[in-house]
Amino acid sequence: MDSPYLYIPAAIVGGYLLGAVPVGFIACRVWGVDIRTVGSGRTGATNAWRAAGLKAALPTALGDALKGVAAVALVRWLLAHWATAAPMDLNALAAAAAGGAAVLGHNWSIFLGFKGGAGGITCALTCLALNPIVGLIVVLVGAAMLWWARIASIATLSTGVVSLACFLVLGVYGTLSGTMPGEAQFVYPVGLPARFLFGTGSSWSNLAFGVPACLAIIVSLRSNREKLRQQDERIITLW
Repeated sequence: MDSPYLYIPAAIVGGYLLGAVPVGFIACRVWGVDIRTVGSGRTGATNAWRAAGLKAALPTALGDALKGVAAVALVRWLLAHWATAAPMDLNALAAAAAGGAAVLGHNWSIFLGFKGGAGGITCALTCLALNPIVGLIVVLVGAAMLWWARIASIATLSTGVVSLACFLVLGVYGTLSGTMPGEAQFVYPVGLPARFLFGTGSSWSNLAFGVPACLAIIVSLRSNREKLRQQDERIITLW
């Protein structure tokens, strides 16, 4: 691209299309079930479990988890190899925007008439790709809320809110200290520098992920929030 500022819209489009791949719909279709006609009608792992059992829920969870990770990793790899002159902050912003777009694509897939999931798993694992410390916190909080409340929507909401809160805190921390946790320059066994996996750049860049991801989750779960207020939300009965 001639202008480095075209990287961000290109990353958003690519991230959205990756996120829009309807993994849950495909996994349930393999077993002869249209996930959109079951339970909440969403395409996430929880509803895939209701629709076709563990055999559909596991690949759905894996696919949804990898969407945002793939978007972030692909943008970083492309920019690292083909846009070496671009500012590092711009590269970090493009990667974060791709991750946020992946959550939007998952929740409102162009391939399913702008229907989709709630974005919890996609959000949590994308956080892990953007910043390992934030990702670990989000995954642990989401898992703890799921175990404690046994309500998928509460766990999903917590991933969106906690991810945004953590990136806000790290933005302030990075501004004040000039460094950012989780961005150490070390090399993984596969031989790729950490910057290609976790990135560097402005401590505020990851808000390009945190803000749209959190809002996408909150908007997608508006009916669930009403059910929570009425104490009528579905409870997971596996434990």
